[in-house]
Amino acid sequence: MRDHQADAQAIMDAHAKSFSWAAKFLARDARSHVAQLYAFARLMDDLVDEPSLGSLVQRMAQLDANRDQVLGLSVEVGRSQDVGKMLKSFDVDARVLQSFLDALQADASSRHLQTLPDVLGFAYGVAGTVGQMMRPILGANVEAERYAVALGMAMQLTNIARDVLEDAHRGRCYLPAQWLPADWQLSKLIDGCPATRRQAYAATQRLLVEAEPLYALAEQGFDAIPMPNRRAVRIACVLYRAIGRKISATPEPLYWPQRVHLGVGAKVLVVLRDVLGRHGHSVHVVSTALQEHQDALQRIPGFPRMWA
Repeated sequence: MRDHQADAQAIMDAHAKSFSWAAKFLARDARSHVAQLYAFARLMDDLVDEPSLGSLVQRMAQLDANRDQVLGLSVEVGRSQDVGKMLKSFDVDARVLQSFLDALQADASSRHLQTLPDVLGFAYGVAGTVGQMMRPILGANVEAERYAVALGMAMQLTNIARDVLEDAHRGRCYLPAQWLPADWQLSKLIDGCPATRRQAYAATQRLLVEAEPLYALAEQGFDAIPMPNRRAVRIACVLYRAIGRKISATPEPLYWPQRVHLGVGAKVLVVLRDVLGRHGHSVHVVSTALQEHQDALQRIPGFPRMWA
């Protein structure tokens, strides 16, 4: 188990720079469990994304094997089985884990999501569910679940906005097709067509606008998390939000050459500004998109009601 935990921490440190930086502020037990969950999620994501791990058929077979382990349907011993036992000890709803795995598996082939509800459903599946799994690990009660989902979804929208070109090279686009011209083509985005990139950049900006009320909603749940875990979650939130705002402030020609990120100095400055600035929460403006499409999202197994 200790080897698994050390490996999990190394995986999180290597692949989740901002999140790993924030996670250092977690209580020791929570940090260990969060690293374990992250390593599992990373393994599942790599099986979907990385051709170096085998053919698509082979990778999906491995994903299915890990699905059986984490859901307790296999006697095979491994990291996924350990994660499943850990999540069960925290009474995580199996439907949430199923939704996470289903969303990843659906992402295994080329795709272009068509509508904003499609994107919101994807964001819930791959990240809102992770918020739900982390909520009891962090010591927050079940009433805080919608805030955890909101934060996961907001972070995923930020990730989408940051990784448009990287996703395109994998044959995927998470910018709603309804926001783009009918003749818009992913191949032209990759080839550097100026008009195509301008259109994608404009859609990216719209997606970041949708993320803001989700971040604001997430802030309302910080007080439900005991210290020091509350501090770690707040740091993760302000860092991811700062990445989105940096993308918004980056002129379109400068957005494409390299992935937007925050250096160590920028991270420290963002956190200091948050600590030394206001100690209240953002004014929460209900996301029109989420409110309008909540009934559709509610049909996803495990999705909580975001508003009463």
